[in-house]
Amino acid sequence: MVLDKFFISLDNDVIVYFPGQEITGYVHVWNSESKNVKGIYIECCGLAQVSFSRTEQEMRPVYRNGRSHTDVIKNTVHYSSKENYFHHRVTISTGNGQVLNKGKHQFPFSFVLPQQIPSSFEGAHGSVRYTIRAVYERRLKWNHECKIPITVNSITDLNAIPEASVPIQASGFKTLRILGFTSNPITAKFWLDRAGYVPGEKMKFNAEVEHLTRKRMHGSKIQIIERTNFHATGATERHERVIHEFVRGKFKSVELWENYPIIVPPVVSSGLNFCRIIDVAYVLMFSVNSGSLKGNLKVSHDLLIGNVPLRSSFANFQHDNKISATHVRYGNSSATANPGRSIPGTDAYPDLPPPSYEECMFGGNIRDAEDSEHVNYGAGDFYKPRYLTYG
Repeated sequence: MVLDKFFISLDNDVIVYFPGQEITGYVHVWNSESKNVKGIYIECCGLAQVSFSRTEQEMRPVYRNGRSHTDVIKNTVHYSSKENYFHHRVTISTGNGQVLNKGKHQFPFSFVLPQQIPSSFEGAHGSVRYTIRAVYERRLKWNHECKIPITVNSITDLNAIPEASVPIQASGFKTLRILGFTSNPITAKFWLDRAGYVPGEKMKFNAEVEHLTRKRMHGSKIQIIERTNFHATGATERHERVIHEFVRGKFKSVELWENYPIIVPPVVSSGLNFCRIIDVAYVLMFSVNSGSLKGNLKVSHDLLIGNVPLRSSFANFQHDNKISATHVRYGNSSATANPGRSIPGTDAYPDLPPPSYEECMFGGNIRDAEDSEHVNYGAGDFYKPRYLTYG
């Protein structure tokens, strides 16, 4: 007979942790009749994985009819790599023939996360993932298993990065071929008061576009682009995805963007510190659509995204976070975030506004190839990391 219920609960309802923090919770066993148990244990794992495939060509000499030829052979090559951060096994109950009486049972557990581990991340060709798996072992039968993900936020303090507070500016130009002639240039520039921001913060975007081509421009566009390198043994795969986009329509000779607010979405911090096989960077891209077949004018500059804001911007968050600091949405329910829980390394900032913990727009499936068919994934097998968010 199967168990009525077998699941994991954590004392932290938001399920967001920092490196070095203790994780505490319970394994729950509900059974409507007495059952034999060989043992109950949990496994807590931190792992980064990268995997991708490429179609590669190989030139091979062959001989036909007494002559040498070269054939092009296409092969699919698979690349992968892994990086282990920790693997804890905590024994909760050693059965040795023990009978678990009918009823509801709770078994507490705890373990401490290592200090130097990267933030959780879900990417196109890899992930940094932390999971807790509980196992109810039975003799000569399949085991009951439950698996849940947790989110780790490694701290990236913008106050410790000098270039985060430096204003940025980027500019460029482009000419068109119209009826065989080269047009006057289209010029574009944009600027921000600084390079460093945190999720939830509003960037004040300014830009100016000027063109003397006598041709109506088809519009302009702002994008924040996440650029990720996935490093496997023998190859690196690069991937881009847009995390914010806003488009304006057609205009004539001049277009101005004045203090246009761009809210930084909840994403992992730049760099993905402490991970050697995945690195993440962000770019602010401003594009002007000329309607030409030769493509758009694009101007870009690197952005720094952290999770502890610049001290000079603390006052911008004080009003908005009075509500979000105490209640956080988790799925379809409301979870309480402990506003008294300090963020590691921020003792010098007593006026640091409390964050909320918001889901990233990207996620992944926590089901692994080696998982048993009997694994219960709690709230589901699709998971989105939750990141520190302000404002």
